[in-house]
Amino acid sequence: MNWYWPSLFTPHLDWLQVEISTHCNAACLYCPRTLYASCWHNYLMPLDIFRQLTPVLQKTRLVYLQGWGEPFTHPAFFEFASLAKAAGCQVGTTTNGMLLSEELCWRLVEGQIDIVAFSLAGIDGTNDQIRQGTSLKRVLACIDTLNRFKERRGVDKPAIHIAYLLLRSRLGDVEALPSFLKPLGINHVVISTLDLIADQRLADEAIAPVDEEEYEALRRRLDATIAAGHDLGLPMHAWLTAPKSRHREVDYADGEAKLSISLTRGVCTEHIFNAAFVAADGGVSPCVYANLPLTAQVTHLVDGKETILTPLKFGSIDQQSFAAIWRSPGYRAFRMAHQTGQTLTPCRECVRMRMLFNQQVKEGSFV
Repeated sequence: MNWYWPSLFTPHLDWLQVEISTHCNAACLYCPRTLYASCWHNYLMPLDIFRQLTPVLQKTRLVYLQGWGEPFTHPAFFEFASLAKAAGCQVGTTTNGMLLSEELCWRLVEGQIDIVAFSLAGIDGTNDQIRQGTSLKRVLACIDTLNRFKERRGVDKPAIHIAYLLLRSRLGDVEALPSFLKPLGINHVVISTLDLIADQRLADEAIAPVDEEEYEALRRRLDATIAAGHDLGLPMHAWLTAPKSRHREVDYADGEAKLSISLTRGVCTEHIFNAAFVAADGGVSPCVYANLPLTAQVTHLVDGKETILTPLKFGSIDQQSFAAIWRSPGYRAFRMAHQTGQTLTPCRECVRMRMLFNQQVKEGSFV
């Protein structure tokens, strides 16, 4: 297959999220991998597929080696990182930390991995109950080890981030985050909420304000936390779903079909105009939420209603170049729809289209 002409049109990306593994050694209570276990496809990305991405890697600022699985379940993690570094990219990843031995921590420092983020959902023993198979104590030990090795080598990489999932039952922990995390040598904190609700039992854990009053109360709480972090020299940011009342939808006829479109321009947190997601099987999608490794149709909750989880994939790296997929009619039409505010399923249903950010957010923050 001739790869040369598509490479001439390879886009410049702010980041490319690459899922190298859908395996995981944990069983977090809220994770789709846990809740859709009966139809989950465990898969490791072949290095040959990753190598097909070389043209776009050479035009990408940050490659993030993480998807729906634990990246360090892939035995070739550092080979992926080396290939991305050789292409001129910054490299980041998010991990539960359970597989990071001292040797691997040293390799992260020696390899000058740019970002290592640790996932948390609590600041005490509840984290281990929610994120079953993980240990807060172990995560803190990994962070300490990385900081010791960085000091020994006289380097500032990897930057250590925290990807903190804020559940409604643990909302009371949020004010304590800055003072808890700052002494650990953390460089950045991203606070997220439960966006993909894979089971009715998790509905009460989602933080989705029902009206302006609740939204403003939660926004003030998060803003105060972020301000406290700023005062301590700890950059933090958080996204919060806006009330549905801020968004208006109408139906319109297209031949015999009736479609609903959003008349508001939601802020997509996934930066779809300058970023993309490549799944472990090589499939290219706008974001990680649009391409779960499932072998059967499943449902999730959208505004309290059970809804089919609709996948969205525009091609596969093992069949086309990334440039050809990016510039395909379907993918271009998708981006144009977002640009005009006329998003269709599945994005129309996604709560990330109703996210508003605090004033501390900087362009390109990513965990």
